[in-house]
Amino acid sequence: MLRIRRYRVYLFCAVVIVILFVRISRRNEWPAYGQPDTFKITTPKEGKHNEESPGDNLIQKWTPKPQVPVAAKPTKQAPKLPLSKASKTSPPSKSSIPIKSTSAAVRESINSKTVIETFETAGPPTIPQFIIPDRIPPSNGFGEIEQNVDDIHPIAPPGRQELPEFPPEPTTIHWQKQIDHFPVPTESLIHLPTGQPVKIPQIQHTFSDETSDAKITREKRQTKVRNEFRKAWGGYKKYAWLHDELSPVSGKFRDPFCGWAATLVDALDTLWIMGLQDEFEEAVKGIELIDFTTSPRGDIPVFETTIRYLGGLLAAYDVSGARYKVLLDKAVELGDILMGAFDTPNRMPVLYYRWKPTFASQPHRASQRSNLAELGSLSMEFTRLAQLTHNTRYYDAVARVTNALDEWQDRGTVLNGVFPENVDASGCNRSVELITQQPISAAKVVPNKKPEEAVGYEPPMPMTVEEPRPHKDLGNSPSGPGTLELQIVPGAGEGEPAKGKIVTWDESSHKQEVLRKMKPSKRDLEEPLVPAVPTTPVVDGAKGRENAFTVHPITSERVDLVEAAKAEADPTSKMWDCVPQGLASTGSDKFSMGGGQDSTYEYFPKEYLLLGGREAKYKKMYIKTIDAVRKWMLFRPMLPENRDVLFTGSINAWGVNPVPEDLKLEYEIEHLTCFIGGMVGMGAKIFDIEGDLEIAKKLTDGCVWAYGSTASGIMPEGGILAPCKSAKHCTWNETEYHLALDPIADTRDENVKQYLKNRKARLAELEAQRIAQIKMVEEDERAAEEARRAEALLSNSTISTRSNGSEALRNEEPVSLQKRQWESSPKEEVPKPITHNFADDVSKKGVPKMEEQKHIASSNKPKVSKPTTTLSPSQQLYEQKSQLTEDELRSMESSGRQGEEGDVEYREETEAEAMLDPSRPPTHGEYVAARIKQELLPPGYTVIRSNKYILRPEAIESVWYMYRITGDKTWQDKGWKMFEAVINATSTEYGHSAIMDVTVPAPTQTDEMESFWLSETLKYFYLLFSTPETISLDEWVLNTEAHPFKRPSTSSPVPSS
Repeated sequence: MLRIRRYRVYLFCAVVIVILFVRISRRNEWPAYGQPDTFKITTPKEGKHNEESPGDNLIQKWTPKPQVPVAAKPTKQAPKLPLSKASKTSPPSKSSIPIKSTSAAVRESINSKTVIETFETAGPPTIPQFIIPDRIPPSNGFGEIEQNVDDIHPIAPPGRQELPEFPPEPTTIHWQKQIDHFPVPTESLIHLPTGQPVKIPQIQHTFSDETSDAKITREKRQTKVRNEFRKAWGGYKKYAWLHDELSPVSGKFRDPFCGWAATLVDALDTLWIMGLQDEFEEAVKGIELIDFTTSPRGDIPVFETTIRYLGGLLAAYDVSGARYKVLLDKAVELGDILMGAFDTPNRMPVLYYRWKPTFASQPHRASQRSNLAELGSLSMEFTRLAQLTHNTRYYDAVARVTNALDEWQDRGTVLNGVFPENVDASGCNRSVELITQQPISAAKVVPNKKPEEAVGYEPPMPMTVEEPRPHKDLGNSPSGPGTLELQIVPGAGEGEPAKGKIVTWDESSHKQEVLRKMKPSKRDLEEPLVPAVPTTPVVDGAKGRENAFTVHPITSERVDLVEAAKAEADPTSKMWDCVPQGLASTGSDKFSMGGGQDSTYEYFPKEYLLLGGREAKYKKMYIKTIDAVRKWMLFRPMLPENRDVLFTGSINAWGVNPVPEDLKLEYEIEHLTCFIGGMVGMGAKIFDIEGDLEIAKKLTDGCVWAYGSTASGIMPEGGILAPCKSAKHCTWNETEYHLALDPIADTRDENVKQYLKNRKARLAELEAQRIAQIKMVEEDERAAEEARRAEALLSNSTISTRSNGSEALRNEEPVSLQKRQWESSPKEEVPKPITHNFADDVSKKGVPKMEEQKHIASSNKPKVSKPTTTLSPSQQLYEQKSQLTEDELRSMESSGRQGEEGDVEYREETEAEAMLDPSRPPTHGEYVAARIKQELLPPGYTVIRSNKYILRPEAIESVWYMYRITGDKTWQDKGWKMFEAVINATSTEYGHSAIMDVTVPAPTQTDEMESFWLSETLKYFYLLFSTPETISLDEWVLNTEAHPFKRPSTSSPVPSS
């Protein structure tokens, strides 16, 4: 007994020793778990930024998101901190230290001494995966960032909009590289053109030295532009950092795109061009935090993302001299994502790419209604990405779009040379039935199947379902053979009753049997692409294969199982078959140089420059386009100052083959169309097109006029102008302008004349009716007068008889006190109610006088002797009130009759009185004056379709091109006047806002600041007052978002991919 107890003591000691050994061996992990509840430290997880609490240090918001594991997303380099100014000449190395998270910083500040001592003695610890603290103080500028974190913009600034809180990591979805459904073989790729660049004529004017006064004026203007940019950039830094756009009035932010900091990326190259080096470096640090593999938005707008984000990153990489490799890395990351949009049967892009793996993994087609500008304005960005990375697949993607446009232009459109606004880019002609070469099978005879008879509608009848019978297990039942085993199942929860079931009764098989006997549903009748379970195998006698074919259970048709399996694996073999076609019209076409089409034509000469002139098709396509513009779209508006300017209108075409007579030019103007002056001017210089430079000047000057035409000094978004009949001889004609405002002027004046004629006849008719009615009233009054006189005579005789009887009674006996009170009571003297006969009593002429009425009334009453005493004061007051009431009743009678009949003499209506008639239609002059006043139309406008201004850059863009191409300094003065008007109307406390109405002197601001305000508008204003070598047109080419790309040098050929 004692020996057993001794063993127990030994066993207990051994357990204690083992526990102590384990605890001591894991002591090096204790600091990693130190005080988690006290400080509520969160750590970054894979795939998403941390969910932050209000008490977190702001440095946590700068924590770069660690990479997702390889299984979830492609491997990327960890975010790196940019090098200091001293080492900017070389790209950052892969060993750069990532920024430390807040959790690590707080933990290190608390347990720094313990942690360092422990790791010096314990060796490399095994740290849990979700905690990655920095053990060695960084020496590569980390302390500098930590000190200035309050000056660098927090992700959650005071103006942050409260967004719903979502669970952290599990809901974050990242883009993943998918296998191409429609891959391009390597041998079929379209490569970048190689060889020596073509010598292109000089575009920019050769400027001479400026005077000191001109230099002072130019630099002052340039400084003011830079200050306005810095104000807008400061507002974005403070209130919308890492968000798409700033709300400049309220100090909040907006994310209309994918939440990838559109303004930050879009303004990168502007920061560098304006010499804001510190702000540029801060922005590059922010670029590292953008994760293009995830977004709160389910689809990516390919066009906007390409020109703003991809173009912004590449341009910033170019203008900064390729010193920030992170910019190119991010451009490659984004480019790979956008390449998924080109994975279609005809390689035309899906313009709104659903990037999530669930959708991206599925095959898709381009839209049957694609926007032309979005389809054709991707070439410059992907071409430049291919040039910098030497990856020809980027160029292949956009070159196929260009080839499709080139083929369509050669094939011909309704307006030869230009394309419609909406394009069928699906590559599939679904209006033609697909006819495939298939063997003709003989007629099939299905045994045991009666021919179908024509029957009418039969309502569904309830089916008789056979009652299920449990299966009796004759051998294994514990109760004996042939019995049923009942199993009791306890309730699911407390208080739930127990349930019983028969063990051998298979409910699932019973349900399947019932469903099999029921009629198939509508979903079952739809033929699936591939039958899930083959039925009724058939032997192919020719090939000797069994189960190679199957009979469809619904249609009884043979289905090739081998082909069905291929259809599942390859979407091109079944559901994607159709009659192929190139780009095509959608049926209702609009042709213009405005929104939805503009940048496609703009990219023809610019892509030619970017490729060094080594791809001739861009020159051919541009020349065809500009020929069509001159023939169909140019017009001169009729302006008060007889200003010789030009605009391009739009043409609508309906049907497949409209005749030229049906193609009517609409004289509309758009702010977006103002880019065309710069395009035509540059095309005239590049391709040496004689006369086009003068057209470019007039097109640009037209938009300058539109700015000065409104009360705010800013051009509206869109409107319609009155055109000149002759572009050479055009003078202001107010009559013609009013006819343009009111095309039905003759009809309108005729309607007014007819209305006045009808009104005069109507008034004469009413006057005749009034006179006839008066005559009838007079006759009725005479008849009534005779009747009253006869009635008065009869009443006098009756009153005389009654008076004699009363006198006799008074003489026989004295009247009692009660009777005397009744006779002298004022109640008897109250007049009787007056009744009116409006049919007989029409005018005052037939009404008896008041004395006659009193006489008749008194003669009708029995004469009663009244006391000779005078009336008391109360009785006198009553008498006065009775008389006033009687007078008021007679006055009401008289006024009522006059109001109903109108006792006004007829007279001729004056013209002024007729104009006050609300039912009278306006004359041509009245209509025109009312339109101009109500719509605030400036002279020359017939319609203002949109009176907004959203900080657009197209007008100042063409002004800058004209200055750089011609060297005429008057363009600088025109641009400065535009700048002052824009700043006066849009400036806010935090930046600049779009406005609601340019036709008023003080327009309302909409609290929106698009990213192109910093990327384009202010950049063009700044370049207008810069020296000519700043972004020279002979060295750089700008995309449609004003991002400059470096042109290839003619001194050295571009290496092949």
